[in-house]
Amino acid sequence: MSVLWDALNNIDKITIALLILSLSIALFYEMINGFHDTANAVAMIIYTNSMKAGYSVIMAGIMNFLGVLLGGIGVAYVIVHLLPLDIMVSSNQSATLVMIFSLLISAVIWNLGTWYFGLPVSSSHSLIGSIIGVSIAFGMLNGFTFSQSVNWKVVYGILTVLALSPLLGFGFAFLLMKVSRKTIKHPKFYKTPVIGDKKKKPNFWMRTGIILTGAGVSFAHGSNDGQKGIGLIMIILIGILPTYYALNMEAHQYKIMQTRDSAANLSKFYADNKDTITNFIEKKQLTSALKIENKIAECNINKVHNTTLEISNKLDGLKSYSELSKSDRWKIHTAVLCSDNFFGQVERAYKSIDNDKSNYISDQRKQLITSTEYVPFWVIFAVALMLGIGTMIGYKRVVHTIGEKIGSKPINHMQGAVAQAMAMITILLANFAHAPVSTTHIVSSSVAGTMVAEPEGGVQKKTINTILIAWAITLPVTSLMGAGIYIVLNYFMS
Repeated sequence: MSVLWDALNNIDKITIALLILSLSIALFYEMINGFHDTANAVAMIIYTNSMKAGYSVIMAGIMNFLGVLLGGIGVAYVIVHLLPLDIMVSSNQSATLVMIFSLLISAVIWNLGTWYFGLPVSSSHSLIGSIIGVSIAFGMLNGFTFSQSVNWKVVYGILTVLALSPLLGFGFAFLLMKVSRKTIKHPKFYKTPVIGDKKKKPNFWMRTGIILTGAGVSFAHGSNDGQKGIGLIMIILIGILPTYYALNMEAHQYKIMQTRDSAANLSKFYADNKDTITNFIEKKQLTSALKIENKIAECNINKVHNTTLEISNKLDGLKSYSELSKSDRWKIHTAVLCSDNFFGQVERAYKSIDNDKSNYISDQRKQLITSTEYVPFWVIFAVALMLGIGTMIGYKRVVHTIGEKIGSKPINHMQGAVAQAMAMITILLANFAHAPVSTTHIVSSSVAGTMVAEPEGGVQKKTINTILIAWAITLPVTSLMGAGIYIVLNYFMS
């Protein structure tokens, strides 16, 4: 918080107002995320009467906090890097603010509207859709071609995971439910809670299983979805307070030395392998990070060697980033992003001809970005808190949908435990791979898998069709909405 406090004491009132407004919208988005996604984590606990609603949401809040705290920041920076690189290496505050407000407003409107109708819609889809729409609008207005407007390779990877993860949740839950029916014969495990005010509690062991798997889903949710909010807030902080958050101002001297040494090593690698790298460039395997007509900023492919060398020289003997001038902080931030982008291409190019060199570049890149890819603790705490608050306010609508409207019959105790266990495992595996996934769709599909697996089981086609339609239209609708909002705001702020 010392960095934030220092920033607030050295910026004008208008910037403070913009910062507060941006952070408020981002945190409100996280609260709505709680309406949608965190509610899924406690839906089975509350619906089966395994634990009182108040205690359930408190537990969910604690587990979300721990999930965000221990989940890393890989997913957060996948979200950050969806934005065009040149906006991330630009000091154009107006352009950054328009992008931030546009994608936040778009995601909030869609999430709030679908929550009102009790639809378990993906917050991940709405956020990613908004980012894509805003990025395309930004690119087209600044000379990008359509293919250059967004990091499509990252987008395709994310969309693939978003599509496959619910199928995995469905399949695993279906198989585990079948196995459970054959191996666990206790009839009480398969009882459906009585509808109305007299729901019976599961027996001790089933109740424990439902509570533990629900806690696991909450933890997994925090470790994945919470990072999306973290990514949003880091975009805001870097965009509005670049000289305070472009680099980790609280980084220890040894972290600075890591970045310095990796920059020196990459510069040497370039010099030692110049002929091969030049050949890659001539074959168009390596390209400039930016190719736009109206350049806001540019990463020059012909100056990468000098860029990485400059990072090493600027950081040599440095004990704290506060020793750098404000302009030098931003230059280092830009140089790191440009170098990382270029050597990421070099790493992939070497993959087919020299795997050892490819792995070496990968290791050096991880060290290079330690000072630019970080998250202050207060950001993690704020995101976790808003997720918990959102759960306590809006969980009832989604609990009812998950418990009674997906299957042809209300969900039974074993189905609840199995669905939660499979959802937890699927989300944690995605988090390990730094892949942003949808808790909503994974939980819903896992529930559907257990329903189909049951004798005389099935799903309510109307609800499933509604969820599928919402799944299909969320990305294009939020993309169009984000692009439209960006164009309007850009007109008034330009």
